[in-house]
Amino acid sequence: MKNTTSFVSLPAITDFSAKKFASLQFAEADEIKKIQTKLFLSHLKFTLNNSPFYKKLYKDIKINLKQIKQLSDIKHLTLTQKSDLFLTKEFLCVDNKEIVDVCLTSATSGSMPTIISLTSNDLSRLAYNEELAFAMAGINDNDTMLICAAIDRCFMAGIAYFLGGVKLKARVLRSGSGSASQHWELIKLADATVIVGVPSLMYKIGQYAIDNNEAPAATHIKKLIAIGEPTKDENLNLLPIASELEKMWSAKIYSTYASSEIATTFCECSARRGGHLRPELNITEILDNDGNPVKDGEKGEVVVTPLGVTGMPLIRFKTGDISYLMNEKCSCGRTTKRIAPILGRKNQMLKYKGTTVFPNAILACLEGDQRFHNGYIEVKKNKDGTDHILLYAALCGEKHDTSWISEILRAKVRVVPEIKIIDKEKADKQVYQFDKKRKRMTFFDLR
Repeated sequence: MKNTTSFVSLPAITDFSAKKFASLQFAEADEIKKIQTKLFLSHLKFTLNNSPFYKKLYKDIKINLKQIKQLSDIKHLTLTQKSDLFLTKEFLCVDNKEIVDVCLTSATSGSMPTIISLTSNDLSRLAYNEELAFAMAGINDNDTMLICAAIDRCFMAGIAYFLGGVKLKARVLRSGSGSASQHWELIKLADATVIVGVPSLMYKIGQYAIDNNEAPAATHIKKLIAIGEPTKDENLNLLPIASELEKMWSAKIYSTYASSEIATTFCECSARRGGHLRPELNITEILDNDGNPVKDGEKGEVVVTPLGVTGMPLIRFKTGDISYLMNEKCSCGRTTKRIAPILGRKNQMLKYKGTTVFPNAILACLEGDQRFHNGYIEVKKNKDGTDHILLYAALCGEKHDTSWISEILRAKVRVVPEIKIIDKEKADKQVYQFDKKRKRMTFFDLR
């Protein structure tokens, strides 16, 4: 392992202060590009001088790094895949004694979890990132935040939200991955004003209250920060589950996008029209299947270069998520680009009767509907090699009529898979069997 004294230089941004880059959100495109280019070149220099993985990679493929002089030159750099991260030690840019926290990815896409090693600088970056995200959603030091994300078991989300809330000087309730009843009692006990969690859990908490003759809308909750699950469709319209949550809690819901590898959160502002990018924290690209950049507004894979990371910095990390960027000026006054809702995982994209569809798009059409309790999707291969999609649905009433499901899916995603009605207990057991981070398992690829 290399000694920290051999460092050539640290990334340009190591002082994570909200004031330092406050004006960058409202700057002109040329100014944003100028500052981001400086940060990118510093990040590149640090990473290539200290990362065994990238040193070897660029030596083997013989890229002339002297030609990387501006932001657009990033297209010449090799993409990093999730499978590369299994070589964890090869990505470390510091001595082990500089690592103060170890995070594990959730492995929700079926792969093994990978280790993300963090320095004290990286923890400061996490706190700064979440402070900005929460502030963008209008949260301040008058708020009490209920954080429904595990802070234990080496997950990044819980500790990031906690550190961000503390840095924002809000009152933080580390509720973690408790039961709906525990969350509900804490909301009442501490007069929480904000819930941070996955939409399905927010719904379970609210439904628990209603089942016990109490009203979620009567609490002090005024904002719902949705993590891990979609709340909007590709046109930025609220999904049924999100509309139902707003009605249930009499609160506004805000979408976010993040992952452990990129250590960055894209959160919506008061306009709630997509998550604003943070130029000082990341370079975000949208690439087609051939790895070429697409125009703003066109769909592709989200690829992120997280800036300011010192423990395990990455270059052009392929998230596997499909989305698009918006470049129109936001009504909040910010000039930064925004990322649209995540439409699905690239490796989960299905072809059904000539139509491309993502599993979460099918379920999103039904969640929030009073007739739908829970469900999941299995996909198998037909003998002719095409995808066979099976929707397992648990309904709230005693009637097992599926015609309304077919109508909704036909209208919204133009795809009606085979539908099988199952009981609520079986659905819940399957969906919540790997509930590590309060995320549900709703897609099972049996191809």
